Amino acid sequence: MSHPVFSLISIGAIAGMVPMAIVQSATPKAQSNEVLQMVMVDQTQLSSSQRSAFQQYLQTVSLPSTKVGKRCQYYGKPNVWCLILDAPVANQVFQQISRQPFGSAASVKPVRRFRSPEKS
Repeated sequence: MSHPVFSLISIGAIAGMVPMAIVQSATPKAQSNEVLQMVMVDQTQLSSSQRSAFQQYLQTVSLPSTKVGKRCQYYGKPNVWCLILDAPVANQVFQQISRQPFGSAASVKPVRRFRSPEKS
């Protein structure tokens, strides 16, 4: 007799957890529509000493991971180094780079994420 009651309590507990699971699964989808920022350093604008300082900077600094994979390639401009990051992190990295000897070649611009087509 206690078995059916236990089953009902278990079903109620599972049903109570379903809305939380839906909210948690919806959260990353909402974040995927956010605009990202691309921090760039155009190495063609750097003198040889600035370029050396930039390469040394890249070897010694701990930069955050990019949001779109390990490598950021600015198409058509192979000498542009870049990172794609969430906006607040990108702004911090940009400020940090701007204070360096090669900072005049740094810029930041918004980038939209590609979204996969939603299935109906």
